[in-house]
Amino acid sequence: MPRGSLVRQDVLNAIAEFDASGREAFLERYGFNGARDYFLIHEGRRYDSKAIAAVANKWAAGGGGQALTALELSGGRTDAAKRLRELGFEVTEPTGAATSSSGGHLDRAWSRFLKNVAAVQKGAPFSNFDEGVAAAWEGYKPRLRTRALEILAPESWTPEMIGTGQILQRAIDAVEIQEDRINLTNNLVFWQNRYGHANREHRGLLEAMGRPGSRRDVEQALFGLYNGDDEARLFSELSDLLGPRYPLLAYFYFLKDMDRFMPIQPTGFDQAFRELGIDLVTLRNCRWDNYLRFNAAIGLVRDDLTSIRGISGVRLVDAHSYCWLLVKLPEAGSTGSAVDPGRVLGARAKAIVNMRLSIERTVAQANGQTVLRVVKNKDLLLDSRALEKLLEQRLEMQENRCALTGIPFDFAGTDPSLLPSPDRIDSSGHYAEGNIQVVCRFVNFWKSATENDEFLRLLDLIRHVE
Repeated sequence: MPRGSLVRQDVLNAIAEFDASGREAFLERYGFNGARDYFLIHEGRRYDSKAIAAVANKWAAGGGGQALTALELSGGRTDAAKRLRELGFEVTEPTGAATSSSGGHLDRAWSRFLKNVAAVQKGAPFSNFDEGVAAAWEGYKPRLRTRALEILAPESWTPEMIGTGQILQRAIDAVEIQEDRINLTNNLVFWQNRYGHANREHRGLLEAMGRPGSRRDVEQALFGLYNGDDEARLFSELSDLLGPRYPLLAYFYFLKDMDRFMPIQPTGFDQAFRELGIDLVTLRNCRWDNYLRFNAAIGLVRDDLTSIRGISGVRLVDAHSYCWLLVKLPEAGSTGSAVDPGRVLGARAKAIVNMRLSIERTVAQANGQTVLRVVKNKDLLLDSRALEKLLEQRLEMQENRCALTGIPFDFAGTDPSLLPSPDRIDSSGHYAEGNIQVVCRFVNFWKSATENDEFLRLLDLIRHVE
């Protein structure tokens, strides 16, 4: 590398600028294409090694305060990657993750994924990870993380709690999540006692509760993890204390930072990596360096989904879900199961169907019918398909917010009061186009038969109470 002589801090400065700018803006600003083979791994995140090395030159002694251009260095092992490794950074090899040589694998996997999704969705094509089978099967993970963090509440921990069992009990409760009321179960960690205590992945947590020394050590490590201590060292410590249980350790790192760390079930992901042409094995490899490579591989899949497949807004967790669905979806045309998967819906689409069913039930009960005749019914002037389309249009027009309060809807039902609910603008009128709005469930309950204008007047009075 010409010009400046890099030291480790120069690279850390470039990494900080990358994080502040975002990958696309950073690469565009300095005129670099995205890396394909060599990625710098730092604190679980992936960085384009050539661009980072070039920009680090701004801070290097003799660098003149200017980044190198793309023509002034190469990204391969003999230049940027080599220098970064000499400074103590980890840089992936082409055989360590998905690379250009695996393009055929990636294309074949994507084609099979699209075919299997369409088969499960009865012909409906894949659109994004927020709808359809992807949302129905995998959309629980961010919700689970939110709920687990509510239970764990690491922001409330104090050093005085270490050794008391309070942190440990919260950790156990954050694993043992099964809340049928909100349709949420933690299946990222095998914790149920179905096949004996020895097979529970969090048994180390349970056993530490009765051992004061172990309890203190585990709580000290967990406290450090959520308070910025050395993540690599703590991974090894927790592995020694709780056993090398990849799903459990990865789960706590996932709770810490969903932008950097993903959960892991080794057998399933190893199968997905083979199909994607990624040379990575996680089974019986519960180590920090292996976990970094796992997250880097998921990051490469995310980049492929974004840049090659053209899907916008792909998160690390979406790429994680794609890998899982790749091996878990039934094969298109398979006769292995006689069960009809039916119409698989995401949370928003499911809410629309539920609202349509609610209107049809209301109309049927109001008219004393046992069989609903939709088109001819005097109170419902739309058939089912037209009604669903109208409700979807209303949601889009309202930007997925309550028509009367502006509160965002909770389509997943984590807070049932914020589920969308169909309401007649004129309570004495029919369910017809022009007389249907969508409000929060609690608003519909409060409004009851009150006229729209009167209810808005009352809401306005409440807003201006001092």
